[in-house]
Amino acid sequence: MGAGAPLRAPVGAERALIASVIIAEAGAEGREGIEAIWEVIHTRAKERGLSYTRVVTQRKQFSCLNRTTPARLGQRMSHHRWYDWVHEVLLRTTPRTKHANGANHYHAGRQPYWAKGKRGKRIGNHRFYRLK
Repeated sequence: MGAGAPLRAPVGAERALIASVIIAEAGAEGREGIEAIWEVIHTRAKERGLSYTRVVTQRKQFSCLNRTTPARLGQRMSHHRWYDWVHEVLLRTTPRTKHANGANHYHAGRQPYWAKGKRGKRIGNHRFYRLK
């Protein structure tokens, strides 16, 4: 799959992994925050020509996977109140909303080095950026 290629919605084990990552990253942010994280994952996969799984499992890209395995994360997140909606509704299609304005990076908390001097869109406790 080349950069910019259209992506299908995730299925099977990949859908469960992506749902778990989204919940771990934004489960407390409500629907808009959850949808924005899905936008970032989709945008990165499309721009980089990678599968969704490769995007979220890249080293130090999604902090929820820094100290655990995808299987353990899935076990913990599958009980979250938003999990079924993310898994069964949101991830059945590619992102339809543009809450994050095509962002391909985001952070919560203290501003990281890569965001210095850049304006990002705030959604809940996250700030979203479109970087080259």
